[in-house]
Amino acid sequence: MTQIPPTSDRFPLGRLLPIALSLLLLLISGVKEALATEGILIDSVMAVVNHHAITKNEIDRELKPTFEKLHAAYQGKAYRQLIASLEYNVMMKKINERLELEEADRIGLSVTDDDVDHAINDIMQKNNITAKWQLENALASQGLTFRQYRHKLKKQLIVMKLVNQEVRSTVVISPDEVRDYFLKHRDKYRLPAHVALADIFLSIPEGATPAQVADIEKKGQHILRQIGRGDDFEMLAGSESQGPNAESGGLLGDLTKDQLLPELIGPAFSLPIGQTSGLIRTSRGFYIIKVLKREDQPYQKFDDIKQTILNKLTKKTTERRIRLWLEKLRAHSYVAIYAKRNNGTGVTPGDILPR
Repeated sequence: MTQIPPTSDRFPLGRLLPIALSLLLLLISGVKEALATEGILIDSVMAVVNHHAITKNEIDRELKPTFEKLHAAYQGKAYRQLIASLEYNVMMKKINERLELEEADRIGLSVTDDDVDHAINDIMQKNNITAKWQLENALASQGLTFRQYRHKLKKQLIVMKLVNQEVRSTVVISPDEVRDYFLKHRDKYRLPAHVALADIFLSIPEGATPAQVADIEKKGQHILRQIGRGDDFEMLAGSESQGPNAESGGLLGDLTKDQLLPELIGPAFSLPIGQTSGLIRTSRGFYIIKVLKREDQPYQKFDDIKQTILNKLTKKTTERRIRLWLEKLRAHSYVAIYAKRNNGTGVTPGDILPR
């Protein structure tokens, strides 16, 4: 005997829901047209996620504080285009949030009132807010009551818990992946070229006469002759230099180009290692420098940056998996977008857009 399949099999919800919603939206549209003739303002449905409608009023209410700030800085077409973009982006975020909340409900995921209380206390501490009335005042400036904020925060905590459980907990980056990334992108982790120098400095006093400058230069030439005949640079720096590092033999440590006087950059990065420059005149006085070591294109050490690379790869992988996960949720749901960008005049009801 032929068995009649259950009603749910003959008329699957996935097929009935779009039809029912389409009929509902047609009905709403007819009612809106009728009421519009009476001068009554009706909210617009921007999108539908399964059985939940996202309205323009809902989006604009969330963006109201932003609208007020932008209105002070933008006018005319630029303002309308910016608002249109913001409205559309918020609508798309709300679609994702609705998909996430329904998935959390499907698998029985929730947060308690205590969880929300702890989150609010953490937020208050991080923002140096010591009393509830201070938080309420801050929320009021954003057009939110404490009750609305608490409800919004609860949804955010549920979504965060869901994403952590379903996506972030599955992201594992191995040490080999971190090292491979470093080796393939080493050029991104170069340090500025730097040089280790020692110097002998002869100061030119402010207001020095040409004769005084000539005497200082003559002394510098004499030091150069001593270096040329083999006298120890560090010993000469200790006895002759007027620089702050004279007692340490003129050692200046590792320096990058932006840490050197312009007149010293050329000799510092062109002299062979171990060689000494001639007498270099600057606005401060005369320098003789010795190049002790130099690294023209040094790399950061792997151990110093491996955590940074791990964080980068974890974030990138997580974002990609969240996108794929959301696409999967959307593929198993009914999502219709009844809105379009209307040439910069805002988000308005329109054609169903591709998901």
